[in-house]
Amino acid sequence: MELKELVINKGIIGVIGTYKSTLQKEGLVKDLDIKNISQALKMVGLNETFISKNIEELSLNELWKIELASKLHKDIIIIGALSDVLNYKDIEYIKKLLIKLANDYNKKIIVIDNSLEVFFNLVKEIVVVKDHEVIYKTNDYFDKKLYEYVKIPKIVEFINYANKDKKRINKTIEIYELIKDIYRSVS
Repeated sequence: MELKELVINKGIIGVIGTYKSTLQKEGLVKDLDIKNISQALKMVGLNETFISKNIEELSLNELWKIELASKLHKDIIIIGALSDVLNYKDIEYIKKLLIKLANDYNKKIIVIDNSLEVFFNLVKEIVVVKDHEVIYKTNDYFDKKLYEYVKIPKIVEFINYANKDKKRINKTIEIYELIKDIYRSVS
């Protein structure tokens, strides 16, 4: 199954891999092809002062947000490298924005990253692509085969370690749920 078919069926998918930005890195932000630029900047967490800024002077974080703003009008939005560029607070905000775009505006979203934590509570399917071909897909963060392609998140590693002899705690990707489950199992 091709990525385009997957994203149409699932809405938001995560692709394990590296992402290369397609944003033009010269000129002013207002020269970019961004529909309704003030509204788009506001949606991605930037104010209107960025309209007149030089693209070359922006930080990586700001460049990433400008690139997302330039893609908001598209039906299929392809973004990536969240874990490399954004801090935790920005990642959580962008996740909420992407979910809103998918649910309310019927946008199809492909998120490309090497960190599975970015996909938590966001994607409906995790896909591994090699040479433009889907070689593996899953929707289970506890799928052992997935970790042949990507580094295991600490929370998954901890739960697998705690459950290696017998099931002691539930499988979850939420830290607060894990803490509650540990507390329940001890008391």
